Amino acid sequence: MNTQNGKSNRTIGFIGAGNMAEAMISALIRTGTFSPDNILAGDIQPERAEYIEKTYSIRRISDNRHIMEVCDIAVLAVKPQQMAGVLEDLAARNAFNAVRGRLLVISIAAGVKIDTFEKAVYAGKSEKEKQRIPIIRVMPNTPALVGAGMCAFSANRHATGGDIDVTRKILDAMGETIQCAEEKMDAVTAISGSGPAYCFYFLESMLAAGEKLGLTAEEAFQLTFQTLRGALRLIDAQQSSPADLRRKVTSPGGTTEAAIRVFEENHLKETVISAIMAAARRSRELGLS
Repeated sequence: MNTQNGKSNRTIGFIGAGNMAEAMISALIRTGTFSPDNILAGDIQPERAEYIEKTYSIRRISDNRHIMEVCDIAVLAVKPQQMAGVLEDLAARNAFNAVRGRLLVISIAAGVKIDTFEKAVYAGKSEKEKQRIPIIRVMPNTPALVGAGMCAFSANRHATGGDIDVTRKILDAMGETIQCAEEKMDAVTAISGSGPAYCFYFLESMLAAGEKLGLTAEEAFQLTFQTLRGALRLIDAQQSSPADLRRKVTSPGGTTEAAIRVFEENHLKETVISAIMAAARRSRELGLS
């Protein structure tokens, strides 16, 4: 990535300015990866675009086609259900023919396959023209809002090593990043994309149990939150498997064993696996819609 004073001198534009786009914009500015002057964003809701403009001092745009005309990187950050409409509108107005030089297209829409973008972006283009518009599919997650995200990405055949490096630099600003084959992206979506919600759900359940046992809401939260945070730090520090650490805590005939027995009797592990499989199926369905 070409830089000046540590910042990229490329221009990046966001089509869609929702929570995840905001997380990316905030991270890029906070880490000095991009200057606000080199970031553009637009949203179907004018008040949202105005909020992003004022909060981060970036440039607001009212026409998505403008991003294709002036940016080096275009981030498609709309909901999966809205993506088809956005692509159709851009194609209908020949936006992809307005690209100057080289444009890296990055999508963060869950479930939407690279093939879907290629059909819209590459329509009527020669192989040489296609090479100027590489496409990368990304699955981020909401902890990116606080710089603790987990992002996975897959690149199409036209993405060069330089494009991969640029993508990594953008995503690393939000947390950790891995590259994987696109056929694994539905699994990635089910594990890390939706994963924070599973953690929140388990936290909710522990809080409810604490209050049912007579703790105040504040006491239950402090005990539960620090326990979960400490458990994760322990895994990281000891580099042990969750199963090994669980066994160390579970004394025969003790309180932990009593709880684990109820989990097993109610097939908690199988339920969690089934739920994550359902999320992966839904990701595949979104990709086919």
